[in-house]
Amino acid sequence: MTFEGFDENREESRRHVSYNFRVEMHGSIHAATRAVLALAPALLNLEREIREVLDFDRVVARGYFTPEEDGCLRHWFARYLTTRAALRETVDDLRPAAEGRVEGLAFDRQLERFLVAFTAAALLVRAGRCLVADVAPHRMIQRKLNEPEPRFRIPGKQFTAVRRSLTSPVNAWRLWHAMRFADEHRDALDSLQGDPILAPVLEVLRASESSMRVPARIFLRGRLRYRIHAWRQRRVSAVQQGIFAVAEAFGRVASEVRTPGLGHRVGVATCECLEKLLQPGDVLVTRHDQALTNLFLPGYWPHASLYLGPASVREALGVQVDAERMDRWSGRNCVLEARKDGVLFRALEDTLAVDAVVVIRPRISSPEIARALGEAATHEGKLYDFDFDFFRSDRIVCTEVVYRAFDGVGGIQFALTQRGGRPTLSAEDVLKMAMAQRGFEPIALYGSPGCEDELVTGAAVRSRLGLTLGETRSED
Repeated sequence: MTFEGFDENREESRRHVSYNFRVEMHGSIHAATRAVLALAPALLNLEREIREVLDFDRVVARGYFTPEEDGCLRHWFARYLTTRAALRETVDDLRPAAEGRVEGLAFDRQLERFLVAFTAAALLVRAGRCLVADVAPHRMIQRKLNEPEPRFRIPGKQFTAVRRSLTSPVNAWRLWHAMRFADEHRDALDSLQGDPILAPVLEVLRASESSMRVPARIFLRGRLRYRIHAWRQRRVSAVQQGIFAVAEAFGRVASEVRTPGLGHRVGVATCECLEKLLQPGDVLVTRHDQALTNLFLPGYWPHASLYLGPASVREALGVQVDAERMDRWSGRNCVLEARKDGVLFRALEDTLAVDAVVVIRPRISSPEIARALGEAATHEGKLYDFDFDFFRSDRIVCTEVVYRAFDGVGGIQFALTQRGGRPTLSAEDVLKMAMAQRGFEPIALYGSPGCEDELVTGAAVRSRLGLTLGETRSED
């Protein structure tokens, strides 16, 4: 039995290494379940939203996109690609266990992992069909989606990459095997309805599984259309090929799932130095060079988390937190971070499994720090918001942890920026506040250009950090 949720083959041994590492770090099945339950409504919202915000018939009749329409489509596409990348990673995480390639794993445990992975794959196919059939049936829209967009770090040819994946014979063969396994064990899968954790996943599968059951003639028609589309793409002029060579090369890299098993620049020694330096309330802004889910977020620095400190510091500060969260905020769990599996207390070494990090510190008093940390802790356990909607608070994104902890505390005020028609706060927005000394100050920097293997502290942080934010200041 196999299933498909991504484009290319990988070496089996490297899959096992990646899977085992992720099981240790993230609890695999629970993390994947939370991710799927967050991704499913995000995908539905994306499908509905694109029809509400853009009149494609008008755009096609006019023959061009207005700047507002172009920005709206690009912002939507960045969120779409982020959602798609998270689905692919979820399938990748669970595939070895779902295929029965993990020794000693009981069949009922395998079935649970198959359910979550198969559901993620169904959502992935649904997302692809939505893009190809509903959003971009016209060549003019396809051409726009294939353009690179530096603002969101979207490489070129991303529409073509999605279409290629959707019509790949290899993918179709793998999906066929997965569907056959699902049909053969339908009763066993249905019995998971009694599991309170997996029952919502089963409901998502029932709503999306039909997207994978496409008659052969429809698949062949889609494959033919892709080949025609790909042929048209190759008819680009020699001048255009030269202009977009770099973007296309990056696009081929971005269409791959990140290579598993690679190390990160922030090593054990750096992590230990940072741990000695950190204080409760510090914000960790990080970069993961090959994290596909962060690829389409604007700027060099895409991700933020909040350092809480150990339980002993929490008690010394007098942070107010309920008993259940007090139990989870213990041991090595001293960071509050929102990732695709939700907003959870995490170990510092888990958060710092990255390639670059900036530490910024709020300029407020200890009682205000305690108030902020107590407020932040109330959001622990929420799902991740793949809609990036700051209006809602039942699901939140990484920077929203910082925003909801500090806004209004000790005079700190965040100015949300309109992106794609909605208010947002990027990690670089927070860093720019620190550079301007508006509520935060830079404390340490590691892994960015100019200090790839050096931990920088003190006055030098500002000048080095400014280089990554497009600033030219050399001293402060």
